[in-house]
Amino acid sequence: MNFVRRRIINISIIVVLAAVLVFANEAYSTALYQSEFLIGWVLLFVLLLLSLYRIRKPLSMLPIGSSASWVQLHVYGGVLSIFLFGIHTGWQIPDGWFNLLMATLFVLVAGSGIFGMILMRTLPRRLTRRGEEVIWERIPIFRRELKNMAEQIVMETTQKTHSNTIAEFYSTRLSKFFSKPKHRFLHLIGSDRALFALFSEFENLERYMNDKEKDISLQLKELVVKKNDLDFHHVLQRSMRLWLLVHVPLTYSMLLLTVLHAVIVHTYRGGL
Repeated sequence: MNFVRRRIINISIIVVLAAVLVFANEAYSTALYQSEFLIGWVLLFVLLLLSLYRIRKPLSMLPIGSSASWVQLHVYGGVLSIFLFGIHTGWQIPDGWFNLLMATLFVLVAGSGIFGMILMRTLPRRLTRRGEEVIWERIPIFRRELKNMAEQIVMETTQKTHSNTIAEFYSTRLSKFFSKPKHRFLHLIGSDRALFALFSEFENLERYMNDKEKDISLQLKELVVKKNDLDFHHVLQRSMRLWLLVHVPLTYSMLLLTVLHAVIVHTYRGGL
């Protein structure tokens, strides 16, 4: 099944489910029942189903569906939960601090979920186009190796040429660059402006270098490019990890309050 056909089928299923739930909600209300209970319990079930995605990931060896199928379930189930939430609240801001807190958490979870979906659809492709995959845990090791290589080149240049031009440039402009990730925001938006600016400084400096120093400068520029690519991988991978550190705790906090809300409402007002 190709991508377009699968998306059409998934959207159709969500639309049908939403229509059925709207009809059931109206029928339940017409029968003089409290219709918010029906949608509330359905919403709780959908939220619990969505939370199973985090449980499924460590159990990838079990025959419980492919990861891609679970991702699709998570995405379209999330869309359905937003629709159910709107019906349950009457598309209005809830009254009371507890309900308002729960609604705020839901909006934050839904918003972070949409943001995360955008990240997961765009960042991996950008990483693939930027050369070989770099394992997250090894990025600090590669960074230290590049810094050591750059410092070794500078030291040998000073000894061979008896000139401090490259050493001073390294001290003022490159030392901090090689020591830690730089230009995070520019990497996130896909801009190489900082790299081009640094190369312009190289070119200005090379006007005062002899041929031997220019060869050394070229070696340093190659290391700068590698460090820039490493920072690119660091920033994009870190963004995906930080998103989970926000989305997952918010999700379980919301679920805890939702279950508590269901218990309170069911106990004091009656329901399904």
